[in-house]
Order: sequence, then C-alpha cells, then structure tokens
Amino acid sequence: MKLILREENDTKIIIKNRQGESVMKEKVLKILKEVNPNIADGIDLIATGVIDSFEVVNIVMELEEAFEIEIDAELVIAENFQTVDKIVALLEKLV
Repeated sequence: MKLILREENDTKIIIKNRQGESVMKEKVLKILKEVNPNIADGIDLIATGVIDSFEVVNIVMELEEAFEIEIDAELVIAENFQTVDKIVALLEKLV
C-alpha cells in the first residue's frame, strides 16, 4: 500500500483507510515488523524489551528511507519509540 499525503493551504492531509486508521500507521507497522516481527500495536515496545537501542537505530534508518525524511538525533529518544502510536505521531510531525 502506498502512502499518499496531500498538502492544501499548508495543511498536511493524511489519507485514512476504511477502518479509519491512518495509512501511515499501517505503513509504519509494516516497516517495524520487518525490523522485528515481535513488534505489536498497543504495547510499550521498550519496557517490554521487544526493542532495544540497536533496533531503534535500525528502525530510524528504515523509516528515514521509507518516508524520505531525516530524523534528527535529538528526536531519537525512548519516549518517541515506546509505542507504534508514538512513532506514528513523531513521523506525522516530520512528514
């Protein structure tokens, strides 16, 4: 599935799927599962030990490539990578 973003009057529009979830979340979850198949929505990925700092770095690289963005080092903190929703929220600010 291809992520489609449109800009209208300097406002970013995120296309949603039929279930009302953002297409970005679907794409992010797919990328995360490619890095680590144990990643799941709705859990604290760091506290549960599903991902560690090395995997955060891999996730950042994959997200930067997929969304053609650069995630500044100061944004690569545990708080921004605790859950799938927090990762999506970070990306929505950057895209």
